[in-house]
Amino acid sequence: MTYRGPVPLDSSHDIADFTCGSVEQTAWLRRFARQSASMGTTKVFVVTEPGDDRVVAYYAWCMAQLVAAATPERMRKGAGRYPQPVALLARLGVDVDHEGQGLGAGLLVDVITRVAALSAEIGCRGLLVHAESADARAFYRHLVPELEQSPTDNLHLVLMLKDIKRTIAGL
Repeated sequence: MTYRGPVPLDSSHDIADFTCGSVEQTAWLRRFARQSASMGTTKVFVVTEPGDDRVVAYYAWCMAQLVAAATPERMRKGAGRYPQPVALLARLGVDVDHEGQGLGAGLLVDVITRVAALSAEIGCRGLLVHAESADARAFYRHLVPELEQSPTDNLHLVLMLKDIKRTIAGL
């Protein structure tokens, strides 16, 4: 299959029939994504098939900060006790009819690439991923072994900017 995107969610995108393996991710896209995107609190990127506006995958991200206690040791070095600015991958979902096509991995690569491109402009130390479950955490860590677990929440994963840049340079 071929896909278009990821592109910012807009009014032409059909989200009504989107269903992924997570009830929470499905409900968020249907009920809150447009409002969050229009308010500017969250950027929502969607994937569709060519010639079709039905969303088959999406992710939502925004800026956040990690307090020192929630920061992995490597990120704390040289940072003092100050909160560290990070991009937050808050949501990611793939429609059940499109699972196994590499969309989740592709969306994760898109997020990481955007963090690398924007980091110098916005002051960002890395990417924070909120995994919904142990299975989601395993999915992310399988794709990006450099993701480190937060010391305060085993479902929060952190990827440092220097690891992002090293990974991208090796592509």
